[in-house]
Amino acid sequence: MRRMLPLREAHRNGTTCVRRVPIFSGLPPEQQDLVAAKARPMRLARGEVLHVAGERVGSMFVVHTGQIKLSRTMPSGRNRLLRVAQPGETVGEHAFLSGDMTEEEATALGDAQLCVFVHEDFAELVDEYPDIALRMLRTLGDRLTRAEKNLTLGTFGVDVRLADFLLQLPVREGSVGEAGASGELRVLLPLDKKDIASLLGTTPESLSRALSRLSADGLIRVDGDAVTLVDPQALEDRVVEG
Repeated sequence: MRRMLPLREAHRNGTTCVRRVPIFSGLPPEQQDLVAAKARPMRLARGEVLHVAGERVGSMFVVHTGQIKLSRTMPSGRNRLLRVAQPGETVGEHAFLSGDMTEEEATALGDAQLCVFVHEDFAELVDEYPDIALRMLRTLGDRLTRAEKNLTLGTFGVDVRLADFLLQLPVREGSVGEAGASGELRVLLPLDKKDIASLLGTTPESLSRALSRLSADGLIRVDGDAVTLVDPQALEDRVVEG
């Protein structure tokens, strides 16, 4: 159930949120503390909806812990996963900048804590620290670039989309092969396979077949949620060649 955190915990979590989020990272520590004072931390339970499409939220959210998935109902009626906001990432800045209603539904993938900035408070922060707005625009620009790339990849097969997705995942610490000679890297699937399939615009069955094909080609090894990129360069070549 959505609930605000106790005052002492709220202040501690608000400060941590501000320290880790890119749009505030350029501010000196004393100004970050002032920003944190305006944060209103919130806790979500797994599966709880933060907002629905068409809602005027009136807030911007920073993910402190957990993950928030943003999805959209397509004209076909199918629900499409657009992205998953990780700790330190923001949700709702587009609606803040444009004044539009939200276009996506935001749901907690697991238990999560958020730092909430109501629009009035955030507008004051932007007025006082214009660099925040510039960083927000850069963040949105990066997402737009990624969205455009995904649209291009969407014209290719599932194998290519999956290869690109695996290459974007953070490499697990200490995952390089012995003495760095093998070139192997290990990553961890961050979502259920049905959610990964939705993110890639395919079905769970097609995703499973793509994993099997990349494994059969000797490009990856799959062990549950752990995937070893046996030949990252060949995997990248697969994406480039389409």
